[in-house]
Amino acid sequence: MFDPLSLASSLAALDFSLLKEPPLSTLFILGISVAISLVTTIANRMVMDLDEYRRWMVESRHLQKELMDAMRSGNQRRIAKLQKQQQDMMKIQQKMMTNQWKTMLFTFVPFLLIWQVLTKFFSGVTIAYMPFKMPWIAPQGTLSLWTWYLFCSAFTSIILRRILGLSFEIEPKES
Repeated sequence: MFDPLSLASSLAALDFSLLKEPPLSTLFILGISVAISLVTTIANRMVMDLDEYRRWMVESRHLQKELMDAMRSGNQRRIAKLQKQQQDMMKIQQKMMTNQWKTMLFTFVPFLLIWQVLTKFFSGVTIAYMPFKMPWIAPQGTLSLWTWYLFCSAFTSIILRRILGLSFEIEPKES
């Protein structure tokens, strides 16, 4: 039988101090990043109408390209027409973003709780070492919790969005 109290006391008795030193801290935060990105991406995928999203993205990109071409050529009538279409497209974009905001509200609270615990646990700890120094990001060649998480989150979310179909290549429009 599952006893949550004994599980909680067993976890409390564990020694997590090994997680405070690289490479375990580095891998642990990478794992947290993958888990959070995966949950968020799956939630977005469940809320979104992917066919409508893809169609909107394709139309939006083609409209942007046409507008840039019209601006380069100086065709004022074409620019005015495309800007009107762009306003209509922005209304659709607002609808799509509303769905993503709903998902974000559900994932944000657990995210805050996780980071409250992690921030206290990893306070003042070096999470990862850089092979080189980077001004403004890692001037001493070390990365803090937030910096390493931001790197991991950016890369894992890009990869997971591609794998789960929320990011895709847009082919050039045929004339």
